[in-house]
Amino acid sequence: MPRFVATLGIVWILLPFVAPAASAADDREAIGFFEQKIRPVLVAHCYSCHSAEAKKLKGGLRLDSRAGLLAGGDSGPSVVPGKPDEGSLLEALRYNGPEMPPKGKLPDAVVADFERWVRMGLPDPRAAGPLAPSAGINLESGRKFWAYQPPRRHPSPAVADTDWPRTEIDRFVLAALEAKGLRPAHDANRPSLAIRLAYDLTGLPLPPQEVDAFVQDDSPAAYERLVDRLLASPHFGERWGRHWLDVARFGESLTLRGFIVKSAWRYRDYVIGAFNADVPFDRFIREQIAGDLLPAATPGDRRRQLVATAFLALGNTNLEEQDKQQLRMDVVDEQLDT
Repeated sequence: MPRFVATLGIVWILLPFVAPAASAADDREAIGFFEQKIRPVLVAHCYSCHSAEAKKLKGGLRLDSRAGLLAGGDSGPSVVPGKPDEGSLLEALRYNGPEMPPKGKLPDAVVADFERWVRMGLPDPRAAGPLAPSAGINLESGRKFWAYQPPRRHPSPAVADTDWPRTEIDRFVLAALEAKGLRPAHDANRPSLAIRLAYDLTGLPLPPQEVDAFVQDDSPAAYERLVDRLLASPHFGERWGRHWLDVARFGESLTLRGFIVKSAWRYRDYVIGAFNADVPFDRFIREQIAGDLLPAATPGDRRRQLVATAFLALGNTNLEEQDKQQLRMDVVDEQLDT
């Protein structure tokens, strides 16, 4: 009995020095499998929607780390080590339910590689962690954000050059410049002022004769008259409506298969017309979100408000999505995000 105990003790002592050698070789082979078969597929087909680099993380799922895989996303665990028939990732790769990647099913051999990887226990050398969990919405702290504070008057700051400011806003600008040891640029000459104003408000050059007329007009109201004339130009709406069209993700086609939206121009013209008519911003927003529900004084107003709601249908949605409930939710998600 003592000899057996002594022998067992020696084996126990030597075991840590023997077992890791085989384990290290297995680890190297497993990591090599991941690097050759798994990581390239994740990078090529998954990271654009499911990584820290994604413009918009889909489904709350990160696939750029082992921790992210194990944490899963909005639909629960994505993988269970050693159990390829559990979790949502392989179901999606097999196109049994949600389909990933959405552009087309991966070859069966690639799906088989992922099944083998899960059976191996998800060997993965990547160190990045998953997204931090959301802390939820705190309405009270949200109300303290500057954008939701009512406007209030602030005292004008003291400035060294008291001759430069013409308005109270100028004093704030000058105070910030002086704090950095800077001076305002010299006033533009009258031709430059007219040309810059035209480009700012209409995006078009001012005809030379109109520049000359402004230069020769020594009336104190000359500048205001030029501003009013440019604001009244139909090109004002074309110039500044473009900024809203970008916000509204406007396009006359969808990038998927070049699908043409034949009536998109109606919404474009609605936006341009709203800018030219100086529609109040709150009304402008309401018409685009609920124009079909708002009262209308005339049939023309009714048509215009219906066109405004095209805002809700814009966006580069995958209209070929076969799961129509998924397509509907993708459209809703696009609306809410915008």
